[in-house]
Amino acid sequence: MYTQDFYITENVGNNAFSFTERQNPRLFVPTLKKITSFDEIELLPKNLEKITFEEYDFDDVMQQTFGLKNLYEIDWNWKKIFLVDNHNHVFYFWYHARKQGIISDNALLYHIDEHADTRDPWKYLLKPDSEDLQKVFEYTNFFLNVWNYIIPAEKEWLITETVQIRSEQALFDYQSWKYDDLEWVKWNIILNLDLDFFEPELDYIDYDLKKQVILDISNKADIITICTSPYFINQERAIEVLRDIFQ
Repeated sequence: MYTQDFYITENVGNNAFSFTERQNPRLFVPTLKKITSFDEIELLPKNLEKITFEEYDFDDVMQQTFGLKNLYEIDWNWKKIFLVDNHNHVFYFWYHARKQGIISDNALLYHIDEHADTRDPWKYLLKPDSEDLQKVFEYTNFFLNVWNYIIPAEKEWLITETVQIRSEQALFDYQSWKYDDLEWVKWNIILNLDLDFFEPELDYIDYDLKKQVILDISNKADIITICTSPYFINQERAIEVLRDIFQ
């Protein structure tokens, strides 16, 4: 899966946002590429043929955004990082990691993000289907969207506990060991980071505090999934932050 670029053209998944009001409603999904350095990450040029996400902003202006040239797999400190643009793609890579034995069911998820991403999709992947990565891929791209991919993983018991870190207080809570009793399985932890946690409106939260918590959880995690969220943060800034933290 993710072996070649494709487009979502139907009124499904992320393409369903304002589908009937967009001039040419289709979204580009890039192929997965394995790289050895964060310097190899490239962004898509602003080409209307490769819109990654499109939706009205708070000023009722349609925003066309462009994300990563590829989805990326990177080895970091003897573990895998999967870097995506739209956040629902991480759902597939969690199940890919389970298939490889990197994580198992009942994982602990640390979700560091400006948003909760816990809307209910109302349709869930059945346990037998979750063993079939082709079905997981189709569910990820043609049903889920950037707001609703965590609840299905909880319903299917891939994730048994989610820690939401979306504020300065949550960062302090983490540093004060508030969540330590949750780490009952030391090797079954997912870090799910959205780089929109570094968008300018959240600059009142100390940058170094964010970085310290992210790196601490990264060192505990068995797999790391990271999203660049082109609709919510400038992509050059997102990649700059990513390289500063992990490189």
